Amino acid sequence: MSEFTVGDLKRQLALFGDDVKISFSGGLRFYRLKSWGDDEAILEFCEPQAYLSDSFKKKNPNVKVAFIETSNVELDESGVVGGPIDVNVR
Repeated sequence: MSEFTVGDLKRQLALFGDDVKISFSGGLRFYRLKSWGDDEAILEFCEPQAYLSDSFKKKNPNVKVAFIETSNVELDESGVVGGPIDVNVR
């Protein structure tokens, strides 16, 4: 599915009761929905998105995104990860 609308999400959520817990694959934690212009919203997670270098993307064309667990890494004063994190595909 290349586009997913609010209507699509509402139809899928209508199958569940209000007290059903939603979990995300990979252990991601929901942060917020953010407006992105008049006709788009972005679902954001607590875990930051990793930067994937051009060489990494060339070697791993099926990897679209990687998220970083930051509870055990050092962040600088601006919240940027202080050192390299291994995101190699094994």
